[in-house]
Amino acid sequence: MSPALFILGTSHTLQCGTVDEAKTAAFQMELHRICACEKIARIAEEMSATGLAYHGVTTTIGMRVAEKLSIGHHNIDLEPEQRAALSLDDGPMLNIVIGGNFSDGGRRFRDAFNTLGDGVRERCWIGRILAREEWPTLLVCGANHSLSVEQLWLSLRLPVTLVHQDYEP
Repeated sequence: MSPALFILGTSHTLQCGTVDEAKTAAFQMELHRICACEKIARIAEEMSATGLAYHGVTTTIGMRVAEKLSIGHHNIDLEPEQRAALSLDDGPMLNIVIGGNFSDGGRRFRDAFNTLGDGVRERCWIGRILAREEWPTLLVCGANHSLSVEQLWLSLRLPVTLVHQDYEP
């Protein structure tokens, strides 16, 4: 089967179910609908153990839906030590700013650096998704990643559907 990807961008608070019950229930129903309509074999999420702890949860809505539907689930985001190993944390960036004596080391620099780092993270996610070989896969990610991940997937000439760029009930 072709490595087809369906992308749902949303907020991490909705993804983790840390919003009101009505929005959480609507999101859960939307995940069920997509999984049924597209015959999803696995849900991959921009999430990590550290991300779960940060949001004060032990599971995401996607994890619960995957379990209920008896399909695969996979957290694909990098843990802090993995980000550090790839120089995607603040340490190297701050060293560059301080050592390079940049005149614009503020918001513009940080935004540009974050965009570069996000590109590396997104490529890691794609590698992790491809390694599992469970198709089709639904990717739940932050809304700010949905379009760029779609473009990366298209660059591989693989089928992709952007279900929601920024889902909100």
